[in-house]
Amino acid sequence: MVIKSIHDLHNIKELLDELPDFNYQEELTKKLDNKQDEFTYETFLEIILWKTNRYPEVDNELISKINRLRKEYSETLADDILIKLLGAKGFDLPMASTLLRFINPEYFQIIDQRVYRLLYGENLKIPFSKSKKIDLYKKYIIYLRNICDKYKIPFSQSDRILYLLDKHPKVNKHQKIKY
Repeated sequence: MVIKSIHDLHNIKELLDELPDFNYQEELTKKLDNKQDEFTYETFLEIILWKTNRYPEVDNELISKINRLRKEYSETLADDILIKLLGAKGFDLPMASTLLRFINPEYFQIIDQRVYRLLYGENLKIPFSKSKKIDLYKKYIIYLRNICDKYKIPFSQSDRILYLLDKHPKVNKHQKIKY
């Protein structure tokens, strides 16, 4: 199939009339299009997330729960937050676990390809089902904690330490990550 340029289109006016409205990330697009004040670092991040289609949609209730979890750990609250994150646009398990890790690194760590393959000797395959993702993450955290205890690795830093260990030249540095 040949790629068409605009110069190849003989009915361009007709085609333009048939186009739907641009509705890509509507709320963020409207916010960025209407921005009148100075750009901030947050503006740059919003634009980058807009372009990569990774802008998360979370509500104030979820943010409130996250702040409660930061103050005091509760497994029930953590489960509720994880369920809501996995249901939110822009979140899958690695991103949700990253947020949880920054909420409380004593209880949560990032699940990613490098650490997973170092722990299990195989590539991470994230299931489609939300309940299976949650089950995978909980089992991962339990196993990670056991490994940390066995090898005297501080759990709160284990995602970073094991990430670097996987990249070590004598470990898996030359192995490609499979997504």
